[in-house]
Amino acid sequence: MKYLINLCFALTISGLLFIAKNAVAEPYLAVKTGAKCSACHINPLGGGQRTKFGNVYGHIQLPKSMSNMTNADIGKLTDYLSVGGNFRYNAQASRDNADTNSSTFRVDSAQVYVTLQPKDSKFTFYIDQQIAPGAAINREAFVMYKFSGNHYVKAGKMYVPYGWRLEDDTSFVRQVTGFNFDSSDNGIELGLEYDKTIINFFVTNGTSSVANNDDNFLYGAKFERLFDAARIGSTIVVNSADRNEQRFLNVYGGWSWKKLALLAEANIIQTSQDADEDIEEFVSLIEANYEVMKGLNLKLTGEYYDPDRDISNNEETRYSIVVEYAPISNLQLRSGVRSSEGIPQQPSRTSDFVFFQTHVYF
Repeated sequence: MKYLINLCFALTISGLLFIAKNAVAEPYLAVKTGAKCSACHINPLGGGQRTKFGNVYGHIQLPKSMSNMTNADIGKLTDYLSVGGNFRYNAQASRDNADTNSSTFRVDSAQVYVTLQPKDSKFTFYIDQQIAPGAAINREAFVMYKFSGNHYVKAGKMYVPYGWRLEDDTSFVRQVTGFNFDSSDNGIELGLEYDKTIINFFVTNGTSSVANNDDNFLYGAKFERLFDAARIGSTIVVNSADRNEQRFLNVYGGWSWKKLALLAEANIIQTSQDADEDIEEFVSLIEANYEVMKGLNLKLTGEYYDPDRDISNNEETRYSIVVEYAPISNLQLRSGVRSSEGIPQQPSRTSDFVFFQTHVYF
């Protein structure tokens, strides 16, 4: 397996050098362009179906070459109805220190988006439906009303506003906090979008449930401030249940310079349980993206997770290198390696992972 990891790493770097000589909604693109997430996505929080501007960016600006087979209005059915989609297919292999090997081809994810937005109406009806892998799952289904400017209120099943909305759901910051593309919830959200400031207030069922049969809910607020070449933000969440309560404090930021875009995020999670001492977790991420050439992005990430800050020497670290290449519109090829190191008592947490992904989007 070590040979496979080293071979893939060498091929990835060689491919990078070869291309240099001769997307996909991710936060680094917002940092790089200075745009808000709502500029490219129907959901103002980012992710999911793209707006007309997002389609134009994905069709013209993101890839190396513009395709003659499609156009930026590929998902537009009528003046008030549009669809979109993402499809990711992986070839991947991994090995951990428990000598467990795994290699497979798999559909990593497939989603279909539908937006109903009557012309000259302030209402938007939006659906995000996962169709693979496994059974079909509704990820989002909400109604949104936009006030004057870009302020809005939405109600239904939706993602909780929290930190960076990373594409990688397996990252520590998305897995440990639980705020990822698998964790939508029923609730209501108020979004206030000013020129350089974004504020979100929200209440959902919480406790990892789509239903709520008690008096406990998830409450939170998110704040983000944009600057010329940077942005900073913070999220505070309280998630109460009958026998425990979780409190989340999140800070994140991004900065761009020429072809470089940096992201960072840190989280403290406090869990209180009846008759037990509080547990405090810390999880963080730093990510660097470098545009080697038009259509080609090099991504480096470092991650850190401490599951209990009162216990010494129980931390986990993880490092990744990923090459993302969009040769033509609506197609992205991704390849990368990831090395994780956990404590010796849990050999399965120390592993190497390699993947190649084909991503089709519209």
